[in-house]
Parts: sequence; structure tokens; C-alpha cells
Amino acid sequence: MLLCLMLALAACSDEKNPAQQYGNTMVQTYKNVQKFEKKVDLQQAQKSLQEFNAANGRYPADLNELSHFSGLALDSEQYDYNAASGSLTPKQ
Repeated sequence: MLLCLMLALAACSDEKNPAQQYGNTMVQTYKNVQKFEKKVDLQQAQKSLQEFNAANGRYPADLNELSHFSGLALDSEQYDYNAASGSLTPKQ
């Protein structure tokens, strides 16, 4: 009985198990989509920074000012922003 239980558990963790492979694929796909969305959001915010600078001759004082200008919802907890240079980078 114990041997059967051990074999069943081993089969569930086997990478050749189709259900496990499907689950792993779905999780990895979800993570990839999240990374892509963050990259696109960063690119949109950087473009908005350039547009703000072109329109106002300066960079916004903070991300809140940029949000009002562009309509983008930017979470300052996710980005490091330098108002002097207009650089925006994701926080690690």
C-alpha cells in the first residue's frame, strides 16, 4: 500500500505528466504576460515624459503630475523617477 502511494506521488511530480506540464505552461505564460505588460507600461510612461517635456520645457516634478498630464495611472511604488533628468526605471 505504501509503495503504491509513493509511486502515485512520484508520478504527480514527474515533468512528463501532461497535467503538470499544462499547469507549468500556464503559469509561465502568465508570468511572461505580466513582464510584457510592465515593459509596455514603462515605455508608455517614458514616451509621456518626453511629450510632457516637449510641451512644457521641463520634466514633471513627480509621477502624479505626469499622470494628470497623460492620463496614465502610475504607481510611484513601482518606479524610480528622477525629475531633473526625466529618467524612469522600474524598482527592483
